[in-house]
Amino acid sequence: MELLDFRELSLVSGVYKLDIVLKRGHNLAIRDRGGTSDPYVKFKLAGKEVFRSKTIHKNLNPVWDERTTLVVDSLSEPLYVKVFDYDFGLQDDFMGSAFLYLESLEQQRTIPVTLVLKDPHLPDQDLGSLELAVTLTPKDSPLQEPRDMTQQQSMRLSEVHRKSQLWRGIVSIALIEGRNLIPMDPNGLSDPYVKFRLGPQKYKSKTMQKTLSPQWREQFDLHMYEESGGVLEMTVWDKDTGRRDDFIGRSVGLAGSEVLFGIQPSSP
Repeated sequence: MELLDFRELSLVSGVYKLDIVLKRGHNLAIRDRGGTSDPYVKFKLAGKEVFRSKTIHKNLNPVWDERTTLVVDSLSEPLYVKVFDYDFGLQDDFMGSAFLYLESLEQQRTIPVTLVLKDPHLPDQDLGSLELAVTLTPKDSPLQEPRDMTQQQSMRLSEVHRKSQLWRGIVSIALIEGRNLIPMDPNGLSDPYVKFRLGPQKYKSKTMQKTLSPQWREQFDLHMYEESGGVLEMTVWDKDTGRRDDFIGRSVGLAGSEVLFGIQPSSP
């Protein structure tokens, strides 16, 4: 099983929490021959990629409605927002960028933000805009004294939820192909798919029918949470309709590099 393109990006422990809702884009740039684009958004902080949205296919007015919480060490460093058009197997096309200046944000209040996208090399070109909702709060701001035990428990649960949403980087994974997998079916073949787990994050690939050398060509992102570490677990299964899927093998590796996984046929 060949896995390529693992990248780990870590954030330093910060003193602010930046909650961002990436809501939608308006009148984005055309980058494909069909008169449309497949846009996705990246956030960078202090030169490191800290968020990547899902790709919305064939849409110049995409609706993401994705939320992320970032840990910010200094308000003097702006958030760099870039939009790209996804092209499988090719270099993704640049669709515009903008800066969100954190020093200008009012704290502890959700603020609607419209970012006008620009190309630094073509500043007069209209590339559309992004709509966000942003909340900046001190990371260790004291909570108000609860009125009763029920409210105190609710606030504790809320804090646990907020902590679980904090992550320190992104692992970008490209699942390319499998080689010489174990035949699990009477026809001497298998119907393999792959499950990935990184901390609380999970991903399941599509199933490839009747092959021992599957070609997935799938790309996806997993988040690195502060409590989880960087151990990526991968299991391979044979899809069986009407009964339990057959376990083919398992492998464990460290996220952060290009990897060729050898599958160990042990119990799941």
